Amino acid sequence: MHSALVCALSCAIAATAASQERQVTFEEPQPVTITGFAVGRADLDRAARSSSFSAGKLAVSFFKPVGDAYVFGQLTTALQDGVSSTEIDNLIVSWTPHTATRWTAAFGRFDAPIGFERDDEPLNFVPTSSFNFELARPSKLTGAIMRFTASPTVELVAAVANGWNVAVDNNRNKTGLLRAQWISRPGLTVAVTGVYGPERDSTSGHLRALLSNDVTLEIGRVIVGTELNLGRERAVPGVDLSWTGAAATGFARLGRQWGLTARYEYLDDRHGALGAGTILQSLTMGPMWFFRSAQEGIFSNIEHTTFHLPQVGIRAAVRLDDARSPFFKDSGASLQRTNTRAVIELVYLF
Repeated sequence: MHSALVCALSCAIAATAASQERQVTFEEPQPVTITGFAVGRADLDRAARSSSFSAGKLAVSFFKPVGDAYVFGQLTTALQDGVSSTEIDNLIVSWTPHTATRWTAAFGRFDAPIGFERDDEPLNFVPTSSFNFELARPSKLTGAIMRFTASPTVELVAAVANGWNVAVDNNRNKTGLLRAQWISRPGLTVAVTGVYGPERDSTSGHLRALLSNDVTLEIGRVIVGTELNLGRERAVPGVDLSWTGAAATGFARLGRQWGLTARYEYLDDRHGALGAGTILQSLTMGPMWFFRSAQEGIFSNIEHTTFHLPQVGIRAAVRLDDARSPFFKDSGASLQRTNTRAVIELVYLF
């Protein structure tokens, strides 16, 4: 009797599907995964003579696989200079054909595949952004990107985007990017990236070129990430403005829940192509406490490493800044050559 009922039910479902010309499947649709992170900080700035607590950032993201493709989006509300704003920080529609799995095409707003440092706090070891990240190279791109896995150790990337860190193009032409990445051995990744295009508002006449090299090395409990940025921009016919930047970030895991981070960087923008107009240096050091691994997601590890993102991380750091000429604003809006900052940052992933 039970077998007859099951057979009758199956026949009824098949007949209904045939009448509606629709394929019936008993597979459950893949769910939408919702994740995010929150950041709280305490800052002390010697030059500005200021100290403050802040609930600095809240990001909510969703991930939805759809056959050979997936959609990833992230809305971020951030507090900067006392004003909060919400923006689409990431929005990626990615497609990997099941018949050509070595190719991936994506469109949207995404992190620029350059360097070791990233825009989102959970993806970094140091709680402050470097001058190189803020000035010497793009951190976000809006456009189309294609990746080709030539072999298990070599990846090639090409992208066309609106420009450096802009959501809407600020001139008529686009910015192009080419990248080659090589995993020379487990724990060592070497990459070279070239970026070319106009970046000034309302004009395509000042072309900017950037050559960037980044290296990530992981040996046991130690991770080192470096980047070198060499840039040039055409100011007027026959005159080019150039800059040179370099940064090295290190992380040493001292135990199950403790680590030590450090970063040194150098940026020479004496020609003023990036707006600094001087040579900048900084040294940042501090401890890191982390607890429990976060759940799996589209971003689960520090890129090119096996370090899994913790669910809770507290990072403290002291940053020493130095400039060849006055650059750092003090409480009276004057400029100083040096500055010292202290930061305690709490990052929570959910």
